[in-house]
Amino acid sequence: MARKGVVCVFSKAPVAGEVKTRLIPELGAEGAAQLYESLLASTLVQACASNVSSVHLYCFPDASHPGFQHYADKHELTLVNQSGSDLGERMHRAIEQELLEFDYAMVLGCDCPWLKSEELSYACEILETGKDAVLGPASDGGYYLIGLRQPQAQLFSAMTWGGSQVLAETRSRMQDSGLEWVELNEYRDVDLPEDLPDYERLLRQES
Repeated sequence: MARKGVVCVFSKAPVAGEVKTRLIPELGAEGAAQLYESLLASTLVQACASNVSSVHLYCFPDASHPGFQHYADKHELTLVNQSGSDLGERMHRAIEQELLEFDYAMVLGCDCPWLKSEELSYACEILETGKDAVLGPASDGGYYLIGLRQPQAQLFSAMTWGGSQVLAETRSRMQDSGLEWVELNEYRDVDLPEDLPDYERLLRQES
């Protein structure tokens, strides 16, 4: 009876020059890496404050970066190495593995500071009440969250990750597979210089 759900927070090692590269012209390599760390920290706080049973931090390329261990110690998190040849395979493998132990699994990116614990808790409720999937649409045509009760390899293979059609293609594949799903509010990721003013406003509101 204690299976319930898990949130898999997908993160890259916060190495300057390797994260938030599209923000480097605006913030510099170090500034972009610091912003990425702040987004990751915020995401973990919200995930841990939700009513999900467990939060696992999925690390890329592996869990050796000391920043990952810091968050593991701070939030008592399990660290897991991402594995797979592309993002889709890594997400599918994470969900497939976690569903051996949990009733449902969600993969969450760390680029969406507008997503709060209450909405994550709502996503849990959606899956606990028997829906096949939950999806968090992003305004750039991707998604910031996907949750499933069963592995669905067809949602993750042969996808142009980072493209503007990921969300539409995922919806189409869900429909073709006969899945019942609920979508959360649409939010924007913090990826581009034009995303920064809204993010800064959010930080001022929360301070």
